[in-house]
Amino acid sequence: MLESLALLLAGIHFTTPLIYYLYAKVKWLPKPWNIEIDESYRPYVTVILPTYNEAKVVVDRLNNIYSQDYPRELVEAIVIDSGSSDGTPDLVEEWSRGHRDLALKLIREESRRGKAHALNYALKYASGVQL
Repeated sequence: MLESLALLLAGIHFTTPLIYYLYAKVKWLPKPWNIEIDESYRPYVTVILPTYNEAKVVVDRLNNIYSQDYPRELVEAIVIDSGSSDGTPDLVEEWSRGHRDLALKLIREESRRGKAHALNYALKYASGVQL
């Protein structure tokens, strides 16, 4: 008796979502949504790079961003430095002088407030639109 009840409840538990899925598939999925896809559309991309004493790796990260296969006029990089003491901002400025075709913004914070704050603060400087 108890086993039969358990089997019944298990059957209901597993078949109800399946029935709902099949209903949704028949009801909504075959409809033409009239969505036109523009294959030539390329969004503007902002890469935010928060740093704190990253002198050993910041040039490699910037080179990685620069080497991406995406139109450079649609990419901007924002480096937000949180009070580094190892010369990270100077390396970013030096790298930027040699790569003028990439839109690069360097934001210097005087004190370290953490990664989340740096990311949120950098969003204020993101263009987010095509130039």
